[in-house]
Amino acid sequence: MSFFKKSSVGTAETAKRPGTELLRRHSSRRGAFSAGITALAVVAVIVFNLIIGQLPQTATQFDMTDSQIYNISQTSEDYLSKMTSDVAIHVLADKKSVDSRIVRFLDKYVSTSDHLSLEYVDPTVYPSVLTKYNCEANTIVVTCADTGRQETVSISDIIGYDEMSYYMYGTNKETSFDAEGRLLSAIDGVLTDSTRKVYETTGHGETALPSSIDSLLDKVHMSVSSVNLLTDGGIPSDCDLLVINDPTKDLADDELSALLKYLAGGGQVIYCMAGQPLKLTNFETLCSDYGLRIADGMIADTQRCYQNNPYLFFPQVDTSVDAASGVDSDATLMMYASRGFSISQPTRSTITVTPFLTTSANSYSVVDENTQTKGTYDVAAVATEKIDDNITARLTVYGSDSLVNQDILSRYTNIANSDLFMSSVTAGFKDISSISVDPVSLEDPTNTISTGGIWAALFIFVLPVGLLIFGFVRWMRRRKL
Repeated sequence: MSFFKKSSVGTAETAKRPGTELLRRHSSRRGAFSAGITALAVVAVIVFNLIIGQLPQTATQFDMTDSQIYNISQTSEDYLSKMTSDVAIHVLADKKSVDSRIVRFLDKYVSTSDHLSLEYVDPTVYPSVLTKYNCEANTIVVTCADTGRQETVSISDIIGYDEMSYYMYGTNKETSFDAEGRLLSAIDGVLTDSTRKVYETTGHGETALPSSIDSLLDKVHMSVSSVNLLTDGGIPSDCDLLVINDPTKDLADDELSALLKYLAGGGQVIYCMAGQPLKLTNFETLCSDYGLRIADGMIADTQRCYQNNPYLFFPQVDTSVDAASGVDSDATLMMYASRGFSISQPTRSTITVTPFLTTSANSYSVVDENTQTKGTYDVAAVATEKIDDNITARLTVYGSDSLVNQDILSRYTNIANSDLFMSSVTAGFKDISSISVDPVSLEDPTNTISTGGIWAALFIFVLPVGLLIFGFVRWMRRRKL
């Protein structure tokens, strides 16, 4: 009996303890507080999402692509910031059918300037729009009401593909994204009215300029045609620039005379030598008349070479020369199988010769194993002659066609060869703007190191040997355990 009495008393005492009720109240308050915090958090998230939803896509989307295809270049930003006229961009296609990358880029590009506007018009729904702009569907039309001009960009040209991959394997391998370059060119085209005519010579085993360079020329409103100086009656009267690229046969005497006459009248010529030790007498005469003496053999730079190949080297650029002003002073330029030359006395005192690409002092003009002349050689120079206040003749000479060789341009996408070539093309035209933007590569780039030195020794020898020694020591110690 006493056992049950004690138990009953203990239960009653427990129920009467004041701390029990206090704990219940605290537990209830904590629960209410937690529920309130959760409700506030849910409300905050909803409000935050509503605010973010009102922001433009340019403020909420970030370019996470490896190639950074949505980045707007400084060239575009500078150009668009100076615009004073309104430019309209009309996409004549169903927006849902346009590549999402192009749609996103257009949205971001238009947001960079208050003078740009964007609209999508589906020609299937409004077929009259094709007649209005006199173009086909899937076209971007850029117009300016102030100038009354119009430029078109085919949507299919924005993303480039590897044609060889398609023909060989039946796969569409993307190689480039050219939305910014083509769009900026079209905008510049409707705001300005400057066009130039470029002719490439044929008949001497020349190599045609690669399509990538043709595209860059088109962006600065320079059209390209070919001409045979013998069969086509000489240099055309509308020729603004004559390009001679990689000739393996010499000029005829009549062709040399035509070239000298063209230059004496204020013409402009770019001559890229063949990457071979050829004896082309009339071409050498052309160069010597304008103060360039061609060295014998091929140039080998043992100091600024790539992967221990002295014939594949990185020349030093002088950006103070107008022909090279379009590239950065620290730009990486690559030359392969180049001839070299030195400055000599031109035939007329009115001619000024200025080199802008040079080798290091540890370079050689190599004829054969027994004939090698050490020195610093020029591999690019420009000779100018002022004809009158408005006309200046220009002869730009490169020691090799490798500056615009397609194999090199496609393999080493981080070099500035095409930028330099375009700079030398546009330098002689005050009304042509060198605003061209290169396509963004969608391929994996190949890194190039302009100079090796101590870093080459560190990564090629020191680190690998050190890792081998460390691994061997660790193996020996574990073997003894």
